Amino acid sequence: MDDAGPPVETSPAARLRSCKRDVIERWTRRVRDDPRAAAAQRNRGPVLVHEVPRLFEHLVEALAASGRAEALAASGLAEPLADEDGELQSAYGRVEDHAHLHAAQGSCIAAALRELSHLRAVLIEVCAAQGIPLGVREAQVLHAVVDASMWTSAREIETAARAALEDSAARLRLATQAGGVGVWDYDTVTGKLRWDDRCRQVSGLGPEPDVDFELFVSAIHPDDRARVQEAVLRSQDPESGGEYSIEYRLVGIRDRIERWVCVQGRAFFDAAGRSVRMLGTVIDISDRKRAEAERIDELAFRDRFLGALSHYLRTPLTSVTLATSVLMHHGNVTPRQARSVERIAASARRMARTIDDLLDLTRSRFGGSIPIAPSPGNLHVLCKGAIDELRAMQQEVPIGLDLQGSGAGLWDPERIAQMVTNLVQNAVDYADPGSAIRVAIRPRGEDVQIEVHNDGPAIAPERLETLFDPWQQPPADGRSSTGRGLGLGLFIAHQIAKAHGGEIEVESKAERGTTFTARLPRREAAGC
Repeated sequence: MDDAGPPVETSPAARLRSCKRDVIERWTRRVRDDPRAAAAQRNRGPVLVHEVPRLFEHLVEALAASGRAEALAASGLAEPLADEDGELQSAYGRVEDHAHLHAAQGSCIAAALRELSHLRAVLIEVCAAQGIPLGVREAQVLHAVVDASMWTSAREIETAARAALEDSAARLRLATQAGGVGVWDYDTVTGKLRWDDRCRQVSGLGPEPDVDFELFVSAIHPDDRARVQEAVLRSQDPESGGEYSIEYRLVGIRDRIERWVCVQGRAFFDAAGRSVRMLGTVIDISDRKRAEAERIDELAFRDRFLGALSHYLRTPLTSVTLATSVLMHHGNVTPRQARSVERIAASARRMARTIDDLLDLTRSRFGGSIPIAPSPGNLHVLCKGAIDELRAMQQEVPIGLDLQGSGAGLWDPERIAQMVTNLVQNAVDYADPGSAIRVAIRPRGEDVQIEVHNDGPAIAPERLETLFDPWQQPPADGRSSTGRGLGLGLFIAHQIAKAHGGEIEVESKAERGTTFTARLPRREAAGC
């Protein structure tokens, strides 16, 4: 008896199993070449690269079970047929379990369905190429298995996406509630406006009434209404980018309480560029606005007080200055007494400068800037006069002056002298002992710039941002100023430069020292 070996399976399922490698390779190429997929996705390869080989095995098992069920049905054996149908159902169950698995791994639903459709096409293609006969039942099983995987994948991914969205929405609600943020949604086509509980609370409205745009507008403070409506219209212009950001007052619809709110939102547009929806948030900023108002009132009171005090002090100071002048020129005083009188006069002059600074501070607060009276003059002459006075008072500190180009222009003589005095006095106060102060005046395009340099400790970077603010104090480890001492000198110098249409910049490095540069537009007058 011949030993022919084990019989070779020729069923469609067995023949298809032998083509597994060909199926996977063809499927991979089709997925990569699919023009419907994004370029980045094609480069990464198939989403189901690890799942399709297992799905192929489930498909072959289903085909085998189907073949056995069909053979038994043809033989007329009823009970085994039920068993084989159960086997087929079990194969379908494994397909669905497999789909559950790759759906749980976060597959993209569009990519998954597209790749499964490619798998169906490849299976039919391979069967045709290899001559694998597919009867009606086998074809039905093949389509049923792929359809089951598609259906289960879509359902599972959609369920997972919905759950993630609901979880995200829940976390957003918790975050907005914890932060006191209200959320609103405005349908710009129908005028329907949806407010959450926080929006209703901020607007002084209960939970019952419906809300529309007209009701919202009626809650805006009359003085802010036009501004808000203009901002809403502007946000619905596609050229604006849809941005909506504004602060305004609401008057409670029921409680009539006035509240300040900060509203942020964005408009969304259809394909024709028409606004169809706005989404945004609202925050009650009433406490912040009250604090700001109180701060402004406090500053205004302080400035008025300083202005009144300065005017009050000027009268007795004028009497002191006049008395010292009479004693120095007409009094019969000894040399020792003359020195005392001169110290009194110097102190009076210093006090007069301090009072002037306080008055300038008050003027800048309430008038917006320090008033100036420009007239044709020579900046070189003005600066030289101010520096000569400083040299007389600071004889121990060398002050160099370098004059370049023309100093002609329109300047306020007293204010320019005050600005230069403040900058040079500041340089003297913080220069290294024994070092010189260098002042240079040179043209720069249409402007004239005044540079004041000293060698000394560098100004800390965090102080540079507030250096020209009033009431700036000396550094904690530095030397205190011997000048005005109120921290107004640089502030007033900067205000004078701004009043002339210029600015002051500062550069400070430990290895190069500190340089203040005032740039002033020349505005040259005829005949200067």
